[in-house]
Amino acid sequence: MARQMGGAKKKTRLIGIPKLEDANWAGSKDAEQCTLILTEGDSAKALAMAGIEIVGRDRYGCFPLRGKFLNVREANNKQILANLEVQALIKIIGLQVKKEYEETKSLRYGSVMIMTD
Repeated sequence: MARQMGGAKKKTRLIGIPKLEDANWAGSKDAEQCTLILTEGDSAKALAMAGIEIVGRDRYGCFPLRGKFLNVREANNKQILANLEVQALIKIIGLQVKKEYEETKSLRYGSVMIMTD
């Protein structure tokens, strides 16, 4: 399901991304208020989800990263775009490759939080 927003398609609901807990407002007109929490694995996701259950799922989504994330400093564009974790994040956030962003209104999430130990 997608709707037109400022010349770009903005997806309201994503399917096919395992382990994604999408914020209720992700991809909506209030998406800029949403935060995507990236965690190190499923156990950290469980902790983040416990917190989300307290503050509510409207503005917070969670996605667990698997293993060590690709070091993009030493990778070329082809390697970066071929990485499954990067592909998932591009879809979840609503990014378009090679587009420069000056604001977050066209994205599915307005901010990203990285939760590490």
